[in-house]
Parts: sequence; C-alpha cells; structure tokens
Amino acid sequence: MNQPNNRTSILQSVQKGLRVLQLFTREKPVWGTTEIAAALELNKSTVSRLISDLLAEGYLQKEQNKYSLGYSLLYLSGVITSHLEIQRESKDIIKELVDHIGEAVHIAVLEGTGITYVHKAECQNPVELLSFIGRKNPVSCTSSGQVLLAFHKDNVIDYVIGAGLPRMGPNSVTDPEQFRSRLQQVKLQGYSICIDEMHEDVVSIAAPIRDYTGEVVAAISMVGTSQRISLDKIDPFKEAIIQAGKEISLQLGYIPAAYEKELTVK
Repeated sequence: MNQPNNRTSILQSVQKGLRVLQLFTREKPVWGTTEIAAALELNKSTVSRLISDLLAEGYLQKEQNKYSLGYSLLYLSGVITSHLEIQRESKDIIKELVDHIGEAVHIAVLEGTGITYVHKAECQNPVELLSFIGRKNPVSCTSSGQVLLAFHKDNVIDYVIGAGLPRMGPNSVTDPEQFRSRLQQVKLQGYSICIDEMHEDVVSIAAPIRDYTGEVVAAISMVGTSQRISLDKIDPFKEAIIQAGKEISLQLGYIPAAYEKELTVK
C-alpha cells in the first residue's frame, strides 16, 4: 500500500535535486546551504540532505563551506557532446548513403542492455519498424547492438547476457554461448547482418564507427525488408555500410594506421 507514496516521495526528491543544480550559473557558480534554501523556499534540513546526496554522486563538490557543480556533470555533458559530434560528422555521409542504397540508415550507441538511436535518415519507402531517434532496442537482436557489443570488454558482454537475451523475431539468438560465438564472428569480420532477429522479414546490416582513440563509439546500420535486401543482393549493401562507417570514423579523427600500430606494439 505504501509503494505509490514511496514512488511519489522519490520523484519529489529528484525534482528538488534538479532544482538545486539549476541554481548554478556562470554568474553565480557557488552557493551556500542557506542561500539554496532561501532561493528554493525549502527547509535547510531538506537542502542539507539533498546536498549530501548530490555530493555522494559527484554532482556537487564542496568549496570550504559552500558548493559548486561536480565533475559527474562534466561526464554527462561529454556524452551529449560526443553524440552531437557523431550526428554532425555523419549527417552528409548518411544522406548520400540513403540516396545510394534506398534504405533507412541509423546511427546507434550502446546504453546499458540496449541501443539508442541518436540519428536517423529515412528513405522514400520506409519500413514500419517504429525506429526513431531516442528509441531503445535490445542489443542482442539488432545488428547495431551486436557490432557495439562485439568490440566491448568482456565484463560488458557478461552483463548484457546476464540480463537475458530476449526473443523478438523468429531468428533471435537467445542461447548465451551461441550469442558469444556470434559476437566473436562479428568482431572478426567487422560487420553484423541480422535477418528476422528483431522483426520478421526484416534485414539489418551494421558496421562500427570509431573515434580518434580507435574505440568503437557507435554503429551505423541500414534496415530494409528481406524482399528488398535478399541474400543474393546483400553484398553491395554490406560494402556500402562498411565504407560509410569508415568515412564517419575518419571524420571523428580515427587514423587506421596509428591504431593498427598501437595494437602491434601491445
């Protein structure tokens, strides 16, 4: 019976915490407890508790007896900046790719046990897949997710598999060992092809996007029906996606020769 009240209480605390963070500006980057309480018309005890939680999570830092924004916010802003950079650098390449292959193209990033689409270019005859910017899909059933996970660390792979491999389409891989083998194959060949794994009669092809460090930070994918992308016609689509991924990577500062040299040294 107390669950709705607890949920309301947590939501209110989150809202109050966000109101605290919103007080910090260029003009006034440092605040004291009394000042915050007065500005937000809250009790000092409530503000002290909020500040304690924000300090523990790194969203505030203490400067003598006052507070300023913490480095956790810099990390979040870095994530947003990175996504915006990928969108900016891939925009023209994606447009040309859609014009060339006639299918929808996505840019996706890994978030937890799912992928999130951060950019999309639609084709003239789109497939109704309910994919849009900001939408999340399971990692295991998507070509983008398989590419992103294949180049990740083992602990991330273990985490995703441990959370469960959902069955979305008739060919979804739900066996952990079979999925691990799939990821090894994707990493070795440098691309992923999913047929009927997320949706029936739908084909998706994805390739990695690397940044200046050589790390895979996103995936580019195309999606179409199995009638339009039949197995005997799949190679040109695959090569186009791989090439687009390489071009976007170069735009993000990736230097293939330098990365390969670093791997050799290691």
